[in-house]
Amino acid sequence: MLTRDTEWRQGDLLTLESAARLTTLNGAISEKQRVVVITHDCDLPHDRETSVEVIVAVIVTTANPQFSYAKNPRKLDLTYEIAGGIPIVVELQHAERRVVPKGEFERGAVRDRTAVLPTDAKRVLKQWLAARYGRPAFPNAFEQRLRNSLNKKNTVERQIGKILEPEAKYLVGLFFDLGDQRSAEAHADEPYMLSISVVYDATEGGRQARESAEKIAYQLRNLFEQTYGKPDVATAIALDACEAVADTSITLADLRRVDQWRLEYVSLSDDRNGDFLPIGETPV
Repeated sequence: MLTRDTEWRQGDLLTLESAARLTTLNGAISEKQRVVVITHDCDLPHDRETSVEVIVAVIVTTANPQFSYAKNPRKLDLTYEIAGGIPIVVELQHAERRVVPKGEFERGAVRDRTAVLPTDAKRVLKQWLAARYGRPAFPNAFEQRLRNSLNKKNTVERQIGKILEPEAKYLVGLFFDLGDQRSAEAHADEPYMLSISVVYDATEGGRQARESAEKIAYQLRNLFEQTYGKPDVATAIALDACEAVADTSITLADLRRVDQWRLEYVSLSDDRNGDFLPIGETPV
C-alpha cells in the first residue's frame, strides 16, 4: 500500500515482470525497457493523488554526455547501480510518460530492490522533470539577435551548438547574465550587455573539464566578437565576459542573477539528440 511509510521513491524502477503485468502499460514492456517512477516522493502516499506517473525508459549501452546534467529537456540518461551486477543505463523521454491508477499500481507494481539510483543522479532526475515547466523567459529581442545568420545554413545559435557538441562530457551548462536587461525588450539601437559563465563539473572532470570549458569560452568570445563586434562597438549583443567557472564555485547569489541557456540545436547531424531549449535556472 502507498501509505506514509511506503518504500517507493521517485526514481525507483519496477521489476520487469510487474511492469509487464500493468494493464495501463498495455503489456508492451520488453527486456530492453524499464519503468521509472517519476511521481514526487511526497505525492506517492498522498490521499488526494489518484495516480502514479511513470516513464517507460529504454536500456542503452552507455550514457550519452549530451543527455546528462538534464542538458536536454526531452531526453535524460540515468545510470542505476545494480547489487552484485553491472550498472544499467536507461534513457528517459517525456513522450513516454504514462499515468497508472494508484489502485492498479498498489496491486501490481513491485519495486526492483536490486537497482539503486545514486543521490546525484536522483537530483538530476528532479531537475530534468522540473525543467520541462521551469524555463526562464529571455527577452524576445535578445533571442532574435542570437538567431542572426552567419550564412545561409548557420546562425549564431546553431554555431554555439557546434562549439558545445564535442565538449559536452563535463559541461554543466551555459549561464547567461543580462543584468538589468534580464526582462527588457531592448530598442533596435540598444545592445544587450551579456556575461557568460561556462560551468563545468570540477569534481568528476578535474583538469580536463576545466580545459574543455576554457576552450568553449575562447571560441564563444571569438564568435560573439566576429558576429556582433567588440563590446565597445557592438549594437546588438555586447559580450562583456565569457569565462570557464567550476560548479563548486557557483554561489546562491550567482544563481539568483543568471539564467541557464539551453540551446535549441546542439547536434545538427543527429536527430535523435532532440531539441535543446532554454530551460532551468540552476545547475544540478
